[in-house]
Amino acid sequence: MFKKILIANRGEIACRISSTAKKMGIKTVGIYSRDDYLSKHTEICDEAILLNSSETTNCYLDINNIIEIAKSTNSQAIHPGYGFLSENSTFAKACQNNGVKFIGPSAESIEIMGSKSFSKAHVEKLKIPTLPSYHGTNQNVDLLLSEAKNIEFPILLKPSLGGGGKGMRVVNKEEEFFESLKSCKRESINSFGDDKILIEKYLKNPKHIEVQVISDMYGNHLHLFERDCSIQRRYQKIIEEAPSNYLDEKKRNIIGEMAVSIARSVKYEGVGTVEFIFDEEGKHYF
Repeated sequence: MFKKILIANRGEIACRISSTAKKMGIKTVGIYSRDDYLSKHTEICDEAILLNSSETTNCYLDINNIIEIAKSTNSQAIHPGYGFLSENSTFAKACQNNGVKFIGPSAESIEIMGSKSFSKAHVEKLKIPTLPSYHGTNQNVDLLLSEAKNIEFPILLKPSLGGGGKGMRVVNKEEEFFESLKSCKRESINSFGDDKILIEKYLKNPKHIEVQVISDMYGNHLHLFERDCSIQRRYQKIIEEAPSNYLDEKKRNIIGEMAVSIARSVKYEGVGTVEFIFDEEGKHYF
């Protein structure tokens, strides 16, 4: 059991982690930007340390500064919460290299599943259906347009890293492509520190259904059934329903088994979410 952890996040996320840690007898260290100095999480955590940068968002992505604070406060582990650095393999490796436990999956797992591009390529090898897409490393803009044409408009642009709907852009026709690409890349670099994007076929009325997986460090993997997250605004989930009224037992079992097989294939540790979408014909895709 850890005696002290650093929470590499802010706001409600940090408050929840700190509250749970206190119930477990674990002391917490919060971090904050100059703009967040009056935030509730700075009061709830046992200690609160100001980050170096004055930039509100980017300072929470400053790996060296966060590791430095963890070591100076004798924090044994770092909990990234979600968003920010939670799916950043470089951060997980930095924790490992500095003798600080990263509370989450291994860096190797994150490298595969933390990137939409890498995860799609990995899942395709498992013979699990994926939408027509481009998820290559070559980000030449003319190539990206060519790939978008091959997929056929409308298409969806997505940041390769991160989640929460940030940066996603629907492009209905070729004339909108370059401006949408610039906007997607700009939001991606600001939110996730990386501007690589992937292109995916856009489904107009999909069902968005997630499967929760839980894995321990001994190779045991289970799923905790599904959440229907189809009611969204700007790709942000508004309502999550469980169980999903859309699924019958056959579909529920299929995506549950697929989610577990994905977790097992990357030797996942912790709690994670595997996301599927269903088209209007009821076909499912990772």
